[in-house]
Amino acid sequence: MRKICLIFMGAVLAGCMHLSAEKTVTLVNTGAADAAMLEQIRLFAQKELRVPVRITDEPELAGLTDFQALETAARRTRQARDAAYIVVAKLDAASHLEVFEQSGIAIVNAQPLSQGAASEEIYRKRVQRMVMRAAAFVFGLEPTPDPYCVTRDYRSLEDLDRMGNNYSPPWQARYAEEAAKRGLEPVAAAVQFPGAR
Repeated sequence: MRKICLIFMGAVLAGCMHLSAEKTVTLVNTGAADAAMLEQIRLFAQKELRVPVRITDEPELAGLTDFQALETAARRTRQARDAAYIVVAKLDAASHLEVFEQSGIAIVNAQPLSQGAASEEIYRKRVQRMVMRAAAFVFGLEPTPDPYCVTRDYRSLEDLDRMGNNYSPPWQARYAEEAAKRGLEPVAAAVQFPGAR
């Protein structure tokens, strides 16, 4: 009986180690976003990207004043399992997104995205679009001219509000290829969005 328990515990431990080592797209909350809002964004991103997306809180990254300093600090908190490390922060800068492809880090600046947002939903969708853009650009995809693709270029927040929320079909395929190269495993539809029909 003892031998069976030890074998079972070993199998459970091995399974836990495998799960903890699973490659993910990681959303990093520096305290800049409401946890419930970030969870909605995570669920959307996982459904659309079709790969595991997790959230981690890194309050020690809060308070950094520029993109470069934040990227340097994020290199220290990023783990080997993080295929893409997307930091959601509030910086005193006009830029909405900075991507550091070499380090696999992207920084979404939520501060300017809140300007003129008539509702919490508009603000959430702006941050969500930036997360989707970050996920594509950190893997080397470029903006597409497709007017419905979330990666297309935009000139204003109003223009950002009008664009789509996800990738056009060719970019979906390219994203899947790039994700596979980085060891990301596809997530089953039932796991992606619990309760979805």
